[in-house]
Amino acid sequence: MDKNYEAPKMNIGDITIDCAEPEKLRDFYADMLGWEKCKMYGCPAVIGEYGLVALFVEPECEHCQPTWPEEDGKEQKQMHFDFMVNDMSSAIENAIRLGATKTDIQYGDSDCVTMLDPAGHPFCLCKRSAEKSEFDLYYELRGYPEIPCASINIDCPDTRELREFYAQLTEWDTDFHWTVLVADNGMVVHFMQADFEYVPPVWPEEPGRQQKQMHFNFQVDDLMSAVDEAIALGAKRSETQYKPEHYVVMLDPVGHPFCLCQKA
Repeated sequence: MDKNYEAPKMNIGDITIDCAEPEKLRDFYADMLGWEKCKMYGCPAVIGEYGLVALFVEPECEHCQPTWPEEDGKEQKQMHFDFMVNDMSSAIENAIRLGATKTDIQYGDSDCVTMLDPAGHPFCLCKRSAEKSEFDLYYELRGYPEIPCASINIDCPDTRELREFYAQLTEWDTDFHWTVLVADNGMVVHFMQADFEYVPPVWPEEPGRQQKQMHFNFQVDDLMSAVDEAIALGAKRSETQYKPEHYVVMLDPVGHPFCLCQKA
């Protein structure tokens, strides 16, 4: 690890993915990626590279599958995963065998293919370069053998503004690229400026309104101090809370819910 690297003050506890059939979707990702199946907090979950945890949860309101490409008045994806693969053809074939669908519309070249998981969440399979790029070398300096398989993309109206909010909130690495942060577990978090009219999610969910689809749960040492700091940076504390002594639901400046969770 780079001797100048400083640990961030906020850790990803997990990424929660909404769906109608949590166990089915958990099994899809575990089988596609070779990640460990488990249960956490009573929810189906997977454990991936460098301790990344994804939980699969059925929301209180019936889950609405996102439409991709986006269409006015339709449910938006809000966030999506990219997964690095070595063999694109085999990765596509395996994903389809497990229940994914290759979208009819593709925007990237053959090195980036958009798929839909069994719950309708878009994700991309991205060909890992055979030659080391400047980004691979950057990761090597921080002690990683290669760029991690999974990265996440967050939709927003303005890349710089939302990235700056999370950079200050988490103190994650900002030097990788101007559109991304590198999280405590090495995952690339990419802020994607929407080329459509971005619609903030409604939380708690309401029938017929935009849903959050995915959200972050962050682990913090001092819950109340973390809440105060998030508010000072531009977040809002949700009026609805379930267990505020353990975790507090917040809304980032563009409306994405996230949770601040007291470390055990």
